[in-house]
Amino acid sequence: MELLNSIKMYNFFNLGLDQILIFMLFIIITFFVAKVFNYCLINFLREQSKRTKTDLDDYIVEAVERPVTWIIYVVGVYISILVLNPANSPIPFRDILSAITETSVAMIITWLCFSLVDVLDKFLIESFNGTSKNKDSLILHFFPLIKRALKVAIAFIAAIIIIQNQGYSVTSLITGFGITGLAVGFAAKESISNIFGSFSLVLDHAYKIGDWIIVDKNIQSSNAEGIVEDITLRSTKIRAFDNTLIVIPNNEMANSTIKNVSKHKKRRIYEFIDITYGTPPELVEKAVDICRQIVKNHPMMEEYQQIHFNQFGAHSLKILFYVFTKTTDWGEYLAIRQELFLSILKEFNKLGIEFAFPTQTLYLNSQDKLKEFDEKY
Repeated sequence: MELLNSIKMYNFFNLGLDQILIFMLFIIITFFVAKVFNYCLINFLREQSKRTKTDLDDYIVEAVERPVTWIIYVVGVYISILVLNPANSPIPFRDILSAITETSVAMIITWLCFSLVDVLDKFLIESFNGTSKNKDSLILHFFPLIKRALKVAIAFIAAIIIIQNQGYSVTSLITGFGITGLAVGFAAKESISNIFGSFSLVLDHAYKIGDWIIVDKNIQSSNAEGIVEDITLRSTKIRAFDNTLIVIPNNEMANSTIKNVSKHKKRRIYEFIDITYGTPPELVEKAVDICRQIVKNHPMMEEYQQIHFNQFGAHSLKILFYVFTKTTDWGEYLAIRQELFLSILKEFNKLGIEFAFPTQTLYLNSQDKLKEFDEKY
């Protein structure tokens, strides 16, 4: 009995031994709950998420594990300290403890929200990169901006909640942010217009990295033409065919006429084949039939074709050669043109059909008429 009474009377910084023991018990319970949460609930959720087809739930489980564990630690320590029944005077220890706990929990929840934003960003990027159609999509360049904007908004809301919970007014703070935002908006007008221009390009699916485009933009008396090398929130970089780099702000791109050559479903060959006026009509018909047959027999040509004796030119008989290739690749297109034209050249040479070129015929009068002209004038 005396031992029990002496234990009860034991004080450490005005704390009874029973209070200290209960405090330690709550600390042990806190760590036990955290471990149970990690080893039981989290592992269970991991196993369940592995059975699904999507990776999103796996990422979410990984994201919430550490923040929730820390919330358990903070709340457990807070309750454990309250068990000690600390005095609130002369130092407002309870109020300070509550403020620290609320701030800590708010910061951990902010951390949790940040992790979930990262998870969403990672999942969306992997989803877009999973298909070749979206791999170079312009919208991928917006994900870092969207992620950053979400995190800034979350941090701003968390700061307002923390400040308000401490008894301070947030009205003046919000007003100050509004004035600052207005000033920044005026200063960054061009940058903002470029961002909105980028959104317009995303919605229109105008082009992607690797596309060959022609922009209605006067650069050295010609349009900007080349391969899209990079797309950022501010500008589009085009590598011209002379290897120069053209950088055009996205707000100007959004307001320009863009011709995307890479989006051709097929490529056109539009030429006139000129043969001499001395070619007999039978051979002209034969020449047209040869051209039609060569196009028809080529595996990379569309069925649609318009090949006709079309004009009496200034120096030739003109055969319209209007056909389409199945490929849109520039190199393959040029190779097909070469194959077609070489085949036509060989067949025309076999039949003796001559190609025409610009010529002039000069007719001279006889010497007698020239002499008569000289005597008269």
